[in-house]
Amino acid sequence: MKKTSVIIAGGGFAGLSAAMYLDKTLARRADAEVTLSSRENFILFTPMLHEVAASDLDITTIVNPIRKLLKRTNFFDGEINAIDLNDKQVTVSHGIVASHAHELS
Repeated sequence: MKKTSVIIAGGGFAGLSAAMYLDKTLARRADAEVTLSSRENFILFTPMLHEVAASDLDITTIVNPIRKLLKRTNFFDGEINAIDLNDKQVTVSHGIVASHAHELS
């Protein structure tokens, strides 16, 4: 059985919102696979950042790990280098010292 693959490029507000929605709907299906690719493995809720600067909140209250927010969605920690719409592939690289690339279909 061929799986439908969805790759979400970026883990900001829009990307994470899309991933959370698909995690509850499409990712439950056996014939679908959802992957979120992001440079960061966390989401920072920037509208409340000023409260951390004023010492009203601890930084841990506005930073959440992406992997804990998504139960059925795959997560790839890396930078998107290229998107090939014709071949339906995304090239993602990761690593600080020795960066290497992966092809996601």
